[in-house]
Amino acid sequence: MTILLPLALLALSPALRAAAPDLVATISYETVTVGNDGVEKTIRYREKLTRQGKHVWRERLNARAGGHDHDDGHGAEDGHDHIDYAAASRHVWLDAKGQPRLEFAVPQQRLLVQVGQREWGDVGFDGSWALASQLVDIAKLKGFAVSPGADGSRWYRKTANGHSKQLQWSTRWAMPLRVESRSQDGRHRESMRVEIRPLAAGQPLPWAQTSRLRGKDYMDTLD
Repeated sequence: MTILLPLALLALSPALRAAAPDLVATISYETVTVGNDGVEKTIRYREKLTRQGKHVWRERLNARAGGHDHDDGHGAEDGHDHIDYAAASRHVWLDAKGQPRLEFAVPQQRLLVQVGQREWGDVGFDGSWALASQLVDIAKLKGFAVSPGADGSRWYRKTANGHSKQLQWSTRWAMPLRVESRSQDGRHRESMRVEIRPLAAGQPLPWAQTSRLRGKDYMDTLD
């Protein structure tokens, strides 16, 4: 499941894109919803993001992109397991023309699935290098109050249409440290917290470890 924080739907400006340093980040998501019946439902998951130059790799922790859950009551009736692209490791990079490219790694099936631009929407990618590499676009936070935070960060806050939103932006890393959205009645809350560390010199890059996987076109996985 992809968390749809209002701030995370924005694109990134070219100026911020050029300043993005290499890093490794652990992103923790949480959604809490209280229904009319008083039942509270919580969804949590984590992702790891690796960013270097024109490459970004994002993987869901503790996930299996290929195959079915053990308790789903059925198997692969059509002879192969389907791919859960929300759980698959996603590699986005810029080609020689500065255009984004997209592929998914599915080690359980030893596949590296290339996705063409016409199919991006099918797998939840809007073509924005901005969102892939920096998650939000600070330049587009119109109407937000801005105040200084710790370690040179900045806070952006706004309340409108029954929701309060706030974001802590790291100017050092060109990445949000925290994004939160809450309904005024407290019945719906979403948060995204980001822990960042430098990309160590010589650290193996995940997109360079996919040579053992078999390349396949996305359309061929729909058979």
